[in-house]
Amino acid sequence: MGHAEESIPITLRSFVLPPGDGNDFPLGQPLPLRVSPGTKVEALMRKIFADRINQIGMVVINGRVAEGSVPLAAGDRVDVFEILGGG
Repeated sequence: MGHAEESIPITLRSFVLPPGDGNDFPLGQPLPLRVSPGTKVEALMRKIFADRINQIGMVVINGRVAEGSVPLAAGDRVDVFEILGGG
């Protein structure tokens, strides 16, 4: 058996563009990803969004608002929303 790092499947749907060009990023569309077991929401957000993390207003996992300390599980649906403005 190999020593390849295990990973779990999740689906990301983001309404915030990650840094860079963004032309190939499927904004608002499901994007299958694999992450290490035990990866927390905040770590995933920092990895994908880096210096744009301050544009994230809310992260929802499987239909429920999630804190950054929540570990991701296989099959999770992770939705990322921008900060909502209002008056």
